[in-house]
Amino acid sequence: GGPNDVFGIQMLGNTLLQWGTEEQKHHYLPRLLSGADVWCQGYSEPNAGSDLSNLGLKAQLDGDQWILNGQKIWTSAGHLADHIFTLARTDPDAPRHKGISFLLVDMRQPGIEVRPIKMISGESEFNEVFYTDATTPKHEVVGGVNNGWAVAMTLLGFERGEAAATLPIRFQAEVDRLVILAKERGVADDPIIRQRLAQCYAKVQIMRFNGMRVLTRFLKGHHPGPDGAISKLYWSEYHKEITELSIDILGAEAMIPSGRHPSSAFQTDDAGAPNSSWSWVGTFLNARAGTIYAGSSQVQRNIIGEMVLGLPKEPR
Repeated sequence: GGPNDVFGIQMLGNTLLQWGTEEQKHHYLPRLLSGADVWCQGYSEPNAGSDLSNLGLKAQLDGDQWILNGQKIWTSAGHLADHIFTLARTDPDAPRHKGISFLLVDMRQPGIEVRPIKMISGESEFNEVFYTDATTPKHEVVGGVNNGWAVAMTLLGFERGEAAATLPIRFQAEVDRLVILAKERGVADDPIIRQRLAQCYAKVQIMRFNGMRVLTRFLKGHHPGPDGAISKLYWSEYHKEITELSIDILGAEAMIPSGRHPSSAFQTDDAGAPNSSWSWVGTFLNARAGTIYAGSSQVQRNIIGEMVLGLPKEPR
């Protein structure tokens, strides 16, 4: 995939098809597909992560433009993007979920500052983004003023569930690479290693069949919703398991990794990537983040329990 596939096409593009005005669709969709605009996601804040409705970045309408002030954090690939879709509080007096709007903001302006965050892997895929009297035109609201929560949840459905049909392909390639690594390191006949490899293989097949189920529903016109939490919870917890196994196969070499780094801080390394120790160690370090971004595993379990299975909500 290309650099705009996830935030631009998978998330924003699909959301615009559902919520955007005709003018927004005609302007942005071709630019998303061509890569002319590169997007990132302005959701999380220092005081609004899993509790996203607690966000405090303010947007005030001043004539024909919005004035934005506040901060976003953990903005993936923000240092590479030139646009950011931003959740902002446009009515501070409304209930927390009601006074939020979904704004499209050009980052190429003096009011936007991006500061990379260095991760344990040594990479800086995450960023802080500061808005200081940043502006965006009045019409760059998706889904209507103060209706941003509904738009945001639609986008999260695409973020969590849309990749269910494609991620298993990458995870299968990763299992295949790990089997080769086990053979190269002479541990492929170890009964515990074999059992753990078989367990990883079985879980990838479960994801593959779930992906087929999700794809079938999409083809019948279903839009991603709370059930996307099933895929997100399963793959993120699984990815910790397989990367932990890779470290056990590498043994002491994992403490002094060498060779090619993984190509991305998200999910797997490339299919067919060299089996360098840094490829596996870097992916292992990044795998922890998968259980946090797009909603932590605890949040996903609550969504599945309350919104998919219909269980009673947690006492407040």
